[in-house]
Amino acid sequence: MKQTFFKIRESKLFQYSVLFIIIFNAFTIGLNTYNLGEFSRELIKYLDYLITIFFVIEISIRFIGEPRKSNFFKNGWNIFDTFIVLVSLIPIPNNSSFLLLRLLRVFRVLRVISIIPELKLIIESLIGSLKRVFYVSLLLFIILYIYATIGAIVFSNSIPERWSDVGVSMITLFQVLTLSSWEQVMLPLQDIYWWAWIYFFSFIIVCAITMLNLLIAILVDVVVNQNEKKDDMIKTRNNAEKLNEQFSEEISLDKLKKDQ
Repeated sequence: MKQTFFKIRESKLFQYSVLFIIIFNAFTIGLNTYNLGEFSRELIKYLDYLITIFFVIEISIRFIGEPRKSNFFKNGWNIFDTFIVLVSLIPIPNNSSFLLLRLLRVFRVLRVISIIPELKLIIESLIGSLKRVFYVSLLLFIILYIYATIGAIVFSNSIPERWSDVGVSMITLFQVLTLSSWEQVMLPLQDIYWWAWIYFFSFIIVCAITMLNLLIAILVDVVVNQNEKKDDMIKTRNNAEKLNEQFSEEISLDKLKKDQ
């Protein structure tokens, strides 16, 4: 029975079926936000019940098909999937006090990440890069704070609605950081201070280009390392399988020699 469920769990048909149901569930959740008729709402409600039952069966198959049950909950993705499915089992009336539980059902769409290996790799890489990203973000904040302080000191009397204090200046510079209509922030100051372009150009070069590219470089480096680790694990496993086969062949040959 365990082997049967293991084969079902590892089959491509089962994985594609789960992926299809998750995408279909996302479609029904989005459809339910429209102003639909009574019949359509009832149909979506019963479809939601069937999808929930499917997810319960799917998690059960994955758990029963696990060779060692203790390893099932050592995998963070399994815990995530199980939590989402258990939340879906809670009966939720159409009441504002249960809004949080209703919103949690929307997160069933995130289960598509645990189904597609490439998405799992990206998320795991993001989690693995959190420490380095935090330090780069901290450095970015420090630079942003310095420029905001300079802007508040120098430009507050000219355009107070954008540079009245450090907080407002940081919001203004964050718009510049996104490169969204940043010239509209610079040009009024350029008419007053001829050197304002130096302030903005240096900020964009340091923060918007250098620092953000550094963040991208960190993420790429983590993804490459994850792929290398994955390749090493596959090579190690293949080498172990080859050694086991060779060892089995040697044992068989020894038995044949003894029999002769």
